[in-house]
Amino acid sequence: MSAFLGGYRALLAGIGRVERWVAIVMMVSMVVCIFAQVVSRYLFGQPLVWVEELSTYAFIWGAFIGAAAGLKHGRHLKIESFVGWLPAGIRRGLRVALDLLIALFCVLLVVNGFKAMFSFEWRQTTIALPIDLPRYLFYSTPLIVGAASMVLTVVHDLLEAAVGDRPAPRRDEALSV
Repeated sequence: MSAFLGGYRALLAGIGRVERWVAIVMMVSMVVCIFAQVVSRYLFGQPLVWVEELSTYAFIWGAFIGAAAGLKHGRHLKIESFVGWLPAGIRRGLRVALDLLIALFCVLLVVNGFKAMFSFEWRQTTIALPIDLPRYLFYSTPLIVGAASMVLTVVHDLLEAAVGDRPAPRRDEALSV
């Protein structure tokens, strides 16, 4: 089982590197697009009509993929002052319960993301971009990809907590990239 978990950890580390780069690229593209909009509007008097939509899409992708990367590295907001005083067994139980809740919520996001994609986003296209692209690429898809990645991360943590004799590892130690 430890060989399996080692491979799983390596897979998550690779996914985490890709997620980090996607988040960086999305952030840079937002900044570049908005800068181009300011320049075109105030220097040339001609605003670019597609910048706002493209920046919104980059923000959505960056937020969901960044959230998945943040979970892998233990960077989500947490309050540990109370939990740190609890015995190790209770801390482990709380960690497992929290991971199960996160997994359940993310599975619901994936399922409902697919429902949204196939019920109404499938027929809609972008509004202001120079080419028509399906809107599910920018709304449902990042939600599904980010939530599915978070499920993979939490399942790894649950498996590691189940086979180990120690509390589930801090994600930044277990999945450092």
